[in-house]
Amino acid sequence: MLSFFNHLSLEARFVIALGLPLAALFWLAFSGAIEHQKLAVNMAELESLTRLAVEAGELVHALQVERGMSAGLLGSAGRHFSERIVVARDGVDHRVTGFIAHLEAVDIDALSTQSQLTEQVNHYALPQERLQVDNRYLSFLRDFESITTLFQGLGALRQRTDELAISSQEAVSQYTQITRQLNALVGRLTHLTDEGPINRRLGAYHALLMAKELAGLERATLSDALADWMLSSSQYRRMVQLSGEQTAHLATFHSLAAADTREDLRAALDHPERQPLEAFRERVLDRPAIAALGVSPEQWFTWQTARIEGIKAVEDGLASDILATAQRLQDAARIDLAKYLAVTLLVALATVGLSFLILRHIQARLTLAANVFQHTQDGITVTDPSATILDLNDAFTRITGYSRDEAIGQNPRILQSGRQDTAFYQALWRQLTTTGSWQGEIWNRRKNGEVYAELLTINAVHDERGKLQNYVAVFSDITDRASEHQRQLEHSAYHDPLTGLPNRMLLSDRLTQALGTSRRSDKALVVVAIDLDDFKALNERYGHALGDRALELLAQRLRATLREGDTLARLGGDEFVAVIEELATVADAEPILQRLRHETTTPLQIGDLRVSCSASLGATAFPEDSGDADTLLRHAHQALHQAKLNGRQRLQWFDPQQDRQQSAQSRLVQRLEAAMANHELTLHYQPKVDLGTGRLIGVEALLRWQDPLRGLVPPGEFLPTIEQHPLSITIGHWVIETALRQVATWQDQGLRLTVSVNINALQLQQPDFVASLRRHLACHPGLAANCLELEILESAAIGDIQRAGEVIRECRALGVGVSLDDFGTGYAALEYLKYLPAERLKIDRTFIHNMLDDSGDEAIVKGIIGLARAFDFQVIAEGVETQAQGCRLIELGCREAQGFGIARPMPAEALLDWHRRWEPPSRWLQAGCDTPREDPSPVDHA
Repeated sequence: MLSFFNHLSLEARFVIALGLPLAALFWLAFSGAIEHQKLAVNMAELESLTRLAVEAGELVHALQVERGMSAGLLGSAGRHFSERIVVARDGVDHRVTGFIAHLEAVDIDALSTQSQLTEQVNHYALPQERLQVDNRYLSFLRDFESITTLFQGLGALRQRTDELAISSQEAVSQYTQITRQLNALVGRLTHLTDEGPINRRLGAYHALLMAKELAGLERATLSDALADWMLSSSQYRRMVQLSGEQTAHLATFHSLAAADTREDLRAALDHPERQPLEAFRERVLDRPAIAALGVSPEQWFTWQTARIEGIKAVEDGLASDILATAQRLQDAARIDLAKYLAVTLLVALATVGLSFLILRHIQARLTLAANVFQHTQDGITVTDPSATILDLNDAFTRITGYSRDEAIGQNPRILQSGRQDTAFYQALWRQLTTTGSWQGEIWNRRKNGEVYAELLTINAVHDERGKLQNYVAVFSDITDRASEHQRQLEHSAYHDPLTGLPNRMLLSDRLTQALGTSRRSDKALVVVAIDLDDFKALNERYGHALGDRALELLAQRLRATLREGDTLARLGGDEFVAVIEELATVADAEPILQRLRHETTTPLQIGDLRVSCSASLGATAFPEDSGDADTLLRHAHQALHQAKLNGRQRLQWFDPQQDRQQSAQSRLVQRLEAAMANHELTLHYQPKVDLGTGRLIGVEALLRWQDPLRGLVPPGEFLPTIEQHPLSITIGHWVIETALRQVATWQDQGLRLTVSVNINALQLQQPDFVASLRRHLACHPGLAANCLELEILESAAIGDIQRAGEVIRECRALGVGVSLDDFGTGYAALEYLKYLPAERLKIDRTFIHNMLDDSGDEAIVKGIIGLARAFDFQVIAEGVETQAQGCRLIELGCREAQGFGIARPMPAEALLDWHRRWEPPSRWLQAGCDTPREDPSPVDHA
């Protein structure tokens, strides 16, 4: 056989030597085709199951939203979420339909036919473990089918929720049962594939699903607590548990997800708009009084929903990535299968043709390689492993100026320009030795000293044993292109790529310069923030391409509206800022602002389409608003936000005075919150007496602030500022609780008194006011309810007098007394007496002060006393300072009074001593004997 082979020609030997490997290659191709056919089928299954899992994740999200709103609806006894929950349920129904459709699209029975392929494997004696049918897929699909039975109970659950016939906790539990099973099945998918590109993504996707599920449970738990105005111990433990579990799942996500996906989640959770939510969650975990949080259930729901939507956005992006990866794997498997089939058919034909072509073209390729090396326009160098130049082409000499003799034997470092530091070259060699190649732009120096830019590619060449033989470097001169690129980079750094307008960085610079010019020239300047209304809807309706074109056209219009020296910038999205300079007065900007508004409301013609839009504008003017550039921009955006709140499509000016007032209120609120935490608030008590007998009948609790720096601060300096702020409600509850505690102490000391506390309109109108009052009383079972009297400020404009009347009736039903304070000074008249079922009227001190000298004031006092008698009210006067005033009040029929003429407000510990020393004026006692009391107080103050 060997002799026969030796007698063959060189070409015949070559063909035989090539034919045997080709025959082996044919068998390998055929075997590979079978293997890749199974791989293609598996990839199709994987892609189908992955889509089903992603649809399950979308369904989980929709169920989480419905669960949270159901909890809020039940927790608030139907007061909240009644409209929004309808939309949430529609979303769930849509997702259930989509999920079932995906499930029905998977033919489970067809998967069993893969067993036929197993028989083929046995027939051809191929590795069976590569093609064995994975029954895990079938089990996974059947588990998905079983969960659809859970959806049948949704209707009954919703009906019970609408009828408020189920507790919030039970509803959340039933919703969670569905979402938990869906999440568990999605988690199982991570174990159904050994494909690394998909396995880690699925693990990260499942971790994100679980974190979002826990965030939804957190939303439902705290919504329930806020609705009840009380965070129970079990709810607090649940919040702590949910927070910890979220942290664990997010840590799992970070360990599995790609860097860009982790960054997306970090950006979603650390966004400045999430800061109020994170601060609120931390406060909840500190377990304060729930009233101190000052957040409504809907506000909390909106915050937490925005956080969940942020996680959802990352989840959607990850799901898209998983599906795309599965599709790529499937496509790759199909392509590989096609390749193997093609190779199998072509190997036989290639045997003859390849032999001929190889013999014919070996010499031609060698000649071509030599020609390319010498005649290419790119410089080429070949070095040994130590980077010594062995060969180079003519283009190297033309670009660098070094001749062949000058360069061979040298190291390429002779070209270094010094612009790249040592760290750059260390990184270059590290990548080259690790990956075998490096490509990038580099600045080198020619022989004549001229610095030039080159695009350089270096590749390592190894022999058949993997030993490094050479480095081959190919480079081209890109100096002109690099210079132009530098100019483009500088332009793009300061301009918006879509409209060509200045960006935020250039706007800040120009605005700073404009402010300097305005200060020097004593000219006005106006900054206008412009934001399109409902631009998102335009994008969704017509597409982003048309939306971008609309922004370009609008930018051209707005720029043409401004003057030569003015600036129009785009900050991103649909937001623009205009800077109008060199104005003699702010009023000179009005025509320009009107033109801007006109241009934003004029329809845009884009091709055959006519697009209508509108914009809201927020403006601020220098020097009235005397801040720096960043401050003016912030104030313009604050005004823009107010314009949006006021109905959009309008211009809103920033009000510096109002801003200062709001800032002052914010600072005061912060100081008062700190004062409460530091126990700086205290109550003083002013006695109330029966003028005719001198008997102590009660006290009024008056709030004082013991400021460490200012001393004792009266309430008139801080309460009016916060009376519409939620903090006033917190302070009001503190006053009630503190006053009741003090009354209990006096009672233990043998003094039974009625204490009155002031209630403002905001606290009175809280939905849970009566429930909170009932809890306060329940904390002091030794006190009778009639020991507490609520003084409703008549000077406060109570918006819903009918509702206020209902609350007062409920308070009186508890046994609590109610009086109208400062009567005659505020908004009310006979209507208050008709609808507010109080027991007592308090005559304001302003009428008592001058009643002896001013007949008008005395007439008012008489009128109030007459009204009290007509409506069966008791009456008390405040501000009594002289004995004469007390005598006159007794004569007019008002026997109850308080004021400096009796006693100033005093700390609680001073009251007993004052009571022992109190002696009423004899004139009052004589007047009281002459004028008997017609309507003695029914409360026992003995």
